[in-house]
Amino acid sequence: MTDTGSHSQAGGLNIRFLTPDEVAALLRISKTGVYRLVERRSVRFYKISGVLRFDQNDILAFIQQGCVEPMR
Repeated sequence: MTDTGSHSQAGGLNIRFLTPDEVAALLRISKTGVYRLVERRSVRFYKISGVLRFDQNDILAFIQQGCVEPMR
């Protein structure tokens, strides 16, 4: 994945915003799949001046939430 997302410093926090294309690549799903996640409110997102963006940490947390522990 290339480093094309934008970085922002808000209140001392370093936020890495991802585009829908970058989220699709990270999750290995289609861009349409990303829009479905947004439509279902399954993943946290931001609309900044009408542009859809995702905090990389939110996407990583979403991945962790889907983790299924092995049975013992």
